[in-house]
Amino acid sequence: MLQRIAIDDLTPGMYVNRVLDETGKVKVRSKGVVRSDAVINQLRSKGVEFVEIDTDKGKAHTAEPSSSSAAEAASESPPDNDVNHEVSSEPLTSDGLKAAEQLFQKAMAIQQNFLNQLKSGKGADVNKLSTLTQDILECVFENQAAMICLSMVQRGNDSLLEHSLNCSIHMAILADAAGFDQQSVEYASLAGLLMDTGMVKLPAELCVPEEQLSGTDLMMYQTHVDESLAAIEHSDDLPEVVKDIVSQHHERIDGSGYPKGLSGNDIEPLAQLAAVVDEFSRLGMPAPFGNAMPTSKVLKALANNKGLEQTLVNRLIGVLGIYPVGSLVKLKSGKLGIVSRRNPSNLLQPQIMTFYSINSGHFQEVKRVDLAKGSDEIESSIGPDEFAINLPKFFTEVFIPQVSE
Repeated sequence: MLQRIAIDDLTPGMYVNRVLDETGKVKVRSKGVVRSDAVINQLRSKGVEFVEIDTDKGKAHTAEPSSSSAAEAASESPPDNDVNHEVSSEPLTSDGLKAAEQLFQKAMAIQQNFLNQLKSGKGADVNKLSTLTQDILECVFENQAAMICLSMVQRGNDSLLEHSLNCSIHMAILADAAGFDQQSVEYASLAGLLMDTGMVKLPAELCVPEEQLSGTDLMMYQTHVDESLAAIEHSDDLPEVVKDIVSQHHERIDGSGYPKGLSGNDIEPLAQLAAVVDEFSRLGMPAPFGNAMPTSKVLKALANNKGLEQTLVNRLIGVLGIYPVGSLVKLKSGKLGIVSRRNPSNLLQPQIMTFYSINSGHFQEVKRVDLAKGSDEIESSIGPDEFAINLPKFFTEVFIPQVSE
């Protein structure tokens, strides 16, 4: 059943079918389950006044309207790690992936220009990244499955560039899921773009997983934190919390991190979140920058890392699932596929888009397989290097055009 409601009556759990009235200049394309008050505030900030909800796909509007002040108070309340945030099970769509891909290309161009300015010693414009953050947040909240999916497809052209963008996306998703208010979600996403930019100052041979380094090489590698801070030190409008995230994202709650060896509550909460996301992205990145680990193994490594805040690790796993949308899996039937939709009732049985036969060694027509309704099973999570698959090329030229509702 479709209902017209005011934006002040919109609550998490409702399914927005379309925006009915808005005063802002930016056209809002909102369709899907509202996951948090941060999403509602995003819509409100863009001038949305009325929306149409589908009560068959989400919560219905109750007789008692919620006030705007109550919504704002909820968005500004501290994170509650005991809250079970709703897990999205929205499927990938061709339109959603195309929109997300366009944003990825735009974001990578802006971030590349920022990194080039830093590398050349010129003053870099943080304001452009702040504007980019707003675009990232809009797409994350309106098109989360597609954004997660594309963040899993490592293009391999510039690992630092991809790492920064992936951190921005996942920090926004995790901060929202952990219950941080809208402003904090924005700060987290912006910090994700900034926190490792100092690595452009390092020699290429040091841009490897830090556990492979020792002695003076390791000490030099760790200076990228100072370089990242130096890049933003003259940005007077940049909130202190963003600078704290940049300076502390390599600190660990057990005191084993750097540069100051902070521990526990001495570390900014959003920096603790950044530590989780930074490790998640880095471990999955291709060599030599990352460890090229399959996603399920990355999540297991995070769960075993005593230096990371485990409530945030669990929250990330809860949001992404054991096999995140966009991750590559091998089925017992001998086929390879990309996870296209989560199954909240059984994380081991997501929907898969199969595209490759291991037995024949050839690509096949893309087909949607619901593991909850068949006998096939996931054998393992894998990386594209295991089968010499040019995943970015395949994804852009074949997968996106063939994905259907």
